[in-house]
Order: sequence, then C-alpha cells, then structure tokens
Amino acid sequence: MKPLRWLDRTIEYWIALLFIAMVVVGGLQVFNRFILNQSLSWSEEFQKYVHIWLIFFTIPVAYRKGSHIGMRVLFDRFPAKIKFYLEWIFDLMWLFLGGAIVFYALRIMQVAARQESAGLGIPMSYVYVGLVAGGIYWMIVATRQIIGRITFTTGE
Repeated sequence: MKPLRWLDRTIEYWIALLFIAMVVVGGLQVFNRFILNQSLSWSEEFQKYVHIWLIFFTIPVAYRKGSHIGMRVLFDRFPAKIKFYLEWIFDLMWLFLGGAIVFYALRIMQVAARQESAGLGIPMSYVYVGLVAGGIYWMIVATRQIIGRITFTTGE
C-alpha cells in the first residue's frame, strides 16, 4: 500500500523536523541566557508543546514497527492460540485508545480555543491539534495491524 508508506515516511520526517525545531530553540535559549544574558520568554513553552506533539506522533510509529516495550517474557510463555487472541485484543485496545484520544482532544480543543498560551500567544487549541493528528495516525496504524492479521489468518 503505497499511500500508507508515503504517510509513514511523512510522519517520520515530521517527527524529525519537530525534534530539530525543539533542539534549535533549546540551543537558542541556552545561547541567549548564558551569552547574551537575556532569556527567551517563549522557548520553554514552545519546547513543551513540541514535546507533546512528538510523543503523540512517535507512539504510533513505535507501535507500527513493533518497538514498544512489552511484557514479552510473560507473553512468550502462553500457548500459540492464546497469543493469537491476545494480539487481537491488543490491536483493538490500540485502536480504541487512538479513538479515545481523538474524541477527547477534540472536546478539549473546543474549550481551549478561547484560551491563549502565555509565552507564544497562540490559541491553546493549536497545541491539541497534535493530539488529534497523532490519534488519527494511531488509529490508522492499529487498523492496518488488524487488517494485516485478518489477511494473514485468512491466507489472502
């Protein structure tokens, strides 16, 4: 599925760009504080919000790649049939969690639209857009995992 690979690659580039922005702003803050003896009023808030976005985009990437820390020691002791059902349950839980994040982040955005961040002066709803976008990507990844299990099980 080429469009999904394109989406995965785009998300990974976005994560890299966010991380670079966070490091650059952090470096600017250190430079301004210790060399110019002036603090940037917005840098801490910027880094905090970018960190939130990073988390909600990297969790589904790690899930897609199977890189999440898991209880494999316990899981590997189960018989194959139980493992099969547990993997289905885990994927459904990931899908549900992604949906819950989107649902509640959208509700929070309605309230946050009337609030402004202190340092950056942006509507707080902008901060929560990352949760919504990350949650949607999370659901796409979980759906792909479930479809992959269906096609693997049916042999298609």
